[in-house]
Amino acid sequence: MGLVFGTIAATLAVLLVWGLVSPRSQWRVLRSWSVDDVHRYEPGGTAVGLTRLASGVGLAGLAAVGLVGAGSIVAGLPKPPPLPSAVEEMWGAPPPHLLNRVFFASSQPRGDLLDVPVLGYQTFDEGIPNYLLDVPAFSRLGNEDVPGLIGDEPDLGTSAIGQANLLVQVRGPILCIPRDVVVAETETTVQIGMYYGLPDAGGNPVDHLAGCRADDPLTASLLIPVQLSGPVLDRTVIDMTGAEIPYVEPVE
Repeated sequence: MGLVFGTIAATLAVLLVWGLVSPRSQWRVLRSWSVDDVHRYEPGGTAVGLTRLASGVGLAGLAAVGLVGAGSIVAGLPKPPPLPSAVEEMWGAPPPHLLNRVFFASSQPRGDLLDVPVLGYQTFDEGIPNYLLDVPAFSRLGNEDVPGLIGDEPDLGTSAIGQANLLVQVRGPILCIPRDVVVAETETTVQIGMYYGLPDAGGNPVDHLAGCRADDPLTASLLIPVQLSGPVLDRTVIDMTGAEIPYVEPVE
């Protein structure tokens, strides 16, 4: 169907250009056969002018239709995927949220919480990256102060990032929340453990391990700032199994 319309449009365009450039020769080829005396009935100046005017208007209309059609075709083409943001380049998609909470890390893990793997980390030894200002704060159904969520909201005018030395990424079940962070520091290592559980249920006992499955298909990425006793510097950051956690190079 597109080929037929294209052929018709091309033929019409040729006729219109012909009528604009040489209306007399067009008349001789296409219409002179219908009269018995070609010289007597050949179009005069007024007819030639009107033919050129009509051809010009027709060409303009055909061009306008062509532009609209081309625009529709371009608009219908599949659009390339948007380029990833700096946050997505570093931490993956969908982009994570930031836990703006101040807390004291534990020294021993709790056995009733889900151990969530730490996927990567950044340090603040050389200052806080500007991109963190654009990372949305963590919330659960619009609530940033979920019962049982680790730590407290920072004082007015401050942020948890400003008091931290380390930023770690975890991905846990979407219905669960960070309940505990374990940190063990030595002169050569910083050992980090992240633990998820269900929100508090008004004083009722909660089975965190049953409610927070490690294989839950619905997960969310979270960045958690951690305050240490001092800068990370040359120390190696490891998880609770002793495996080294990947360092994520900042991208602005």
